[in-house]
Amino acid sequence: MEATEIHHSVHIPQWKKDEIKEIVDNVHSHKVTGIVDVRGVPADALQQMRQKLRGTVAMKMIRNTLTTIAFDSLPEDDKARELAKYVDGQIVLVYTNSNPFKLYKLLEGTKTKAPAKSGDTAPADVAVSKGPTSFKPGPIVGEMQQAGIPAGIEGGKVVIKSDKVVVKKGDKFTAKQAEILGRLEIFPMEIGLNLKAVIEGHTLYMPSDLSMDETELRNMFAKAYGQAMSLSLEAGIANKDTIVPLIQKSVRESKALAVNAPIFEKDVIDMILSKAEAEMLSVAKEAKAKNADSLDEELKSKV
Repeated sequence: MEATEIHHSVHIPQWKKDEIKEIVDNVHSHKVTGIVDVRGVPADALQQMRQKLRGTVAMKMIRNTLTTIAFDSLPEDDKARELAKYVDGQIVLVYTNSNPFKLYKLLEGTKTKAPAKSGDTAPADVAVSKGPTSFKPGPIVGEMQQAGIPAGIEGGKVVIKSDKVVVKKGDKFTAKQAEILGRLEIFPMEIGLNLKAVIEGHTLYMPSDLSMDETELRNMFAKAYGQAMSLSLEAGIANKDTIVPLIQKSVRESKALAVNAPIFEKDVIDMILSKAEAEMLSVAKEAKAKNADSLDEELKSKV
């Protein structure tokens, strides 16, 4: 009896195929594709951010497994395949025909301050400043002290006695710290769209690559342009940006050569005469000075 092989095909729902195809199509139809972390962003706030970016940035939330499959299905030489490494947690995909720097700036513009919750990790040192508060004397003093805030009563008011770092960067907020800081209207957290990685063409950008100060970046480009222009002029490289300065430089150098030679041409004759006059005046001045010195010596010798 011959052995037979039975092949079991796994049925993939059409909606999953459609979502995978949508990702691939969007990657191909947009200049830039990115992955954004939306952890901690409330659904209503996320919807508002989506509306704010509409027309410039397209956002799509798709299951992580389907997103990974879509990126892995791209051709081997497609740089967007690398985005699969950043598919983790609560994410949305973003697509735009703008550049990564503008995308980063737009996403940063969605961020707003928010109160801390119990268990949140402090993104930076959280401190309180010495001075009066809006609280009336009462149990709040003890609650503030429980939160690590040096509180007391002075002149019938609840005051913070000294500056104090309540929660250090990287530490987690306790329930009491979160509550008291919120009542003090200290909002140490930030909610918004956090770019994890973005692809443009064959280049992968991380947030640290895109967070440069605009003024600094503009100055760097201006400096680079100036250096490139100087190098091109010195090497005699002609292009649309250097051709006019090169011609001007050639004219100046030709005239200088003609004047020094001298070569009597109509374009430089005035310059040659001006140079001759300047030299004549210089010689006359020097001769006059020598005559004056000789006269002084003669008078001294007669005295």
